[in-house]
Amino acid sequence: MILRRFLGTALVALVPVALALVGVIVVQDQLRMRLMDEAQARLAAEVENVAALYEQRRIIAVRQAMEYRSANGGNGAIYLLLDRDGAVLGGNLAAWPEGLAPGPASRITLDGRPYLAQAQELRGGFPMAVGVSLAPMEGTLTAMWRVFVVFGAVMLAAGLAGAALVALRAQGRVRGMNRRLDAVGAGEMALRLPEGRDDYGTLARHINAMLDRIGHLFGAHRRLGDAVAHEMRTPLARIRTQLDALDVDEAQRARLDEEIRGAIRLFDALLSIAAVDAETGNRAGLKPLDLSAVCTGIVELYQPVAEDDGRHLTADIAPGLEILGDGQLMSQLVSNLVENGLKYTRPGDTVRVDLRAQGSRIALRVSDDGPGIEAALKADLFEPFTRGAGAADRPGHGLGLSLVRAIALRHGAKLHLPEVKKGFAIELICLQFQAQEP
Repeated sequence: MILRRFLGTALVALVPVALALVGVIVVQDQLRMRLMDEAQARLAAEVENVAALYEQRRIIAVRQAMEYRSANGGNGAIYLLLDRDGAVLGGNLAAWPEGLAPGPASRITLDGRPYLAQAQELRGGFPMAVGVSLAPMEGTLTAMWRVFVVFGAVMLAAGLAGAALVALRAQGRVRGMNRRLDAVGAGEMALRLPEGRDDYGTLARHINAMLDRIGHLFGAHRRLGDAVAHEMRTPLARIRTQLDALDVDEAQRARLDEEIRGAIRLFDALLSIAAVDAETGNRAGLKPLDLSAVCTGIVELYQPVAEDDGRHLTADIAPGLEILGDGQLMSQLVSNLVENGLKYTRPGDTVRVDLRAQGSRIALRVSDDGPGIEAALKADLFEPFTRGAGAADRPGHGLGLSLVRAIALRHGAKLHLPEVKKGFAIELICLQFQAQEP
């Protein structure tokens, strides 16, 4: 994360360096052209002067002029005058420069040094070569490039250092916010993010406002649940007491008792879902749990029930698979899935419980070969009071899978409905607990 932030900030910091590089290249190219034009003008002047001397005073004057200029430095210029047979008559070169032919000026190299030279034949058949040094021009361009390299390195170092500081500061702010949000997710609902005047402060204010709203809603949710639990249990208990005093037959009494018990179970289920939902993301209270043992116990508990109803309950449970969980809640989850399978299958159908490891995860799958469910119900299957076709004549309120989802979220697990050719399947994927070595 910090590397990505650093790279992003560094790219921004490198933009001025890249623009400066482009500018230096353009300026250097323009300067090179300007200096080359000056060198060509100097060379043309030298050639013209030598040619004029030859026209005015012949070979002797040209030789004297070349010797004088060579003896006094000549600003790095080179001269050479040959006779008709190619023998050297004057100048500061011992031989004709390689690659230099009569015609326009061209760039040559002598003893590793660059020159702009031009050759022509004087009237009477005397070859002449004149050149001006390009070393000053190359030195100027090299010095300019060195200055840019040093300046660019300083700019680059400053930009990268600034990028690193910005990335570290941003990473520190984000990590601090994440730590506090993790604590809030673990149940410390009173914690809030530190606010400020920058963009992070604005984001923190928005998050704090949402946390205030969530805390208010959680509080209202708990108060409502407590009120419902308290206010509804007492009237229902009174109704049952008053029924004892009524003169009703046993059949009517049994039906009324069942209705009251159903209402109590409904409120208990809703309160259980609300309680587990309130603990979503809170890892406190979760301990290493042998999920293999939990599933085996549930299967053994429900096998007699399945046999009495004419169903088959089978299992393939890998031993010793552990998760970090709550034993009571996970037992409730597995029993709800098994009950759901037994409830919505027909006599002769099979309900199967599979538990296996998948790398660092554990997959719990409860499937059956019954009639399955309608495709339209899959999207809302885990919503409260959702029931399949034909469920009206079966007991329940459609809250079992809602509780299963709440328990899965409490444990950080994921639920999904795998595709099957026949029947129905539901799968729970959770992390496998790995004991720390001492």
